[in-house]
Amino acid sequence: MSDRLLLTITEAASLLGLSKQQLYQLTRERSRCRQSRPLPYVRLGKRLAFRRESLEAWIQANENGGAL
Repeated sequence: MSDRLLLTITEAASLLGLSKQQLYQLTRERSRCRQSRPLPYVRLGKRLAFRRESLEAWIQANENGGAL
């Protein structure tokens, strides 16, 4: 396991079982407004990065119908 704090868009997409395009769509402002729990990400200049723990918490929150 890597000691890196953040995942790249490719790594995050693979973790979630999505294409990079689908993941980009989930981070777009219009899409975020429609989601009750927006996908967590960090913007580093023009690049996006994702914390594994935040993605796992997002999955759990959505899986449980919004209950944490």
